[in-house]
Amino acid sequence: MNQLDGIKKFTTVVADSGDIESIRHYQPEDATTNPSLLLKAAGLAHFSHLIDDAIAYGKQRGKTQEQQVARSQRQAGG
Repeated sequence: MNQLDGIKKFTTVVADSGDIESIRHYQPEDATTNPSLLLKAAGLAHFSHLIDDAIAYGKQRGKTQEQQVARSQRQAGG
C-alpha cells in the first residue's frame, strides 16, 4: 500500500489541480472547481473541442449575444 492509499482510508482525498491527467491518475473522491484551475484545463489542446462544442451550442440556441454566452457557459459547466 502506498501513502496515498493509506491516507484514503482515513480522509477524503480532493484534487486541487487543473491537470486533468493527474486527476485521472490519482482518482480523488472529489475535485475543486476553482475558476483559475478550470481555465488552465480549458486551455489545454486536447480539451479545446469541449470549449468549441459549448460555443457552438450557445450560438445555436441563443437569440441574443447575451443568451449565447449564457448558454455556452452553462454547456461548458459554468
